[in-house]
Amino acid sequence: MTDSALHLHTRSAASTADDAPSGSLLPGEWAGLSDAGRSRTHNEDAWRIDPGIGLIVLADGMGGYNAGEVASAIAVDSVARALADEIFGDDTHQPHDQLARAVHAANAAILAAAARRPECLGMGTTLAVAWICGSALRFSHVGDSRIYLLRAGRLYQLTRDHSVGQAMIDAGLSDPDQARQSSMRGVLTRALGVEPTVQPDYGEFELAGGDRLLLCSDGLTDMVADEQIVRILSRDAGSAELAQDLVDRALAQGGFDNVTALVLKVPGLPASRK
Repeated sequence: MTDSALHLHTRSAASTADDAPSGSLLPGEWAGLSDAGRSRTHNEDAWRIDPGIGLIVLADGMGGYNAGEVASAIAVDSVARALADEIFGDDTHQPHDQLARAVHAANAAILAAAARRPECLGMGTTLAVAWICGSALRFSHVGDSRIYLLRAGRLYQLTRDHSVGQAMIDAGLSDPDQARQSSMRGVLTRALGVEPTVQPDYGEFELAGGDRLLLCSDGLTDMVADEQIVRILSRDAGSAELAQDLVDRALAQGGFDNVTALVLKVPGLPASRK
């Protein structure tokens, strides 16, 4: 069961802090895996893990033939570029402001691309961003791609879906299990590239040794229950194996959508950057 509060086509990649370039801001061991699924002909999920800026980012695109993958790629690239500029520039803004500006820059970039390319009109994407330095995690999301934290055997959903399904749960019209079966579960109430302004959610907290962080698209969470996610992430295995197991489970249980899993295993941590 997921706790709502915390006290406080296939492409893959895997690495550890020892493998990373000098100056890596990602602690521990990380891996990412994405699969088009059993029903889709192409993959509209995009993701990046950039240890040099402490970034893990995922986007799940939508809208028109191939336009979804255009939107998700733009979102991931824009966020990575904007945060790199913040880190290596002379900017004195606070991390929350830096992350907000990166998300808004991604929204603007998608809208600008759609204006230039008529075949991409109406494209959009979800976004889930984890930005880490030392033990400090700042995160943001739009849509229904999720960020989870496994701590001491308990799974915490750090994000709250911007979807009709979640709105039904909030209104008491459905429970989470019913919402997962509803045809409305994937209808988004917020996304990048839809309006000139976007309302992301933000959060931050301190990571602890032994934490496991998961960013995933709804192709995983629609197929794999939270209890199964807990069992997989709790295994004594590397991040690459855990990501593979999560994707394989989603495919075995239907694989009706693109599925992406990005996993970070946190060891002992240095002090946070202030």
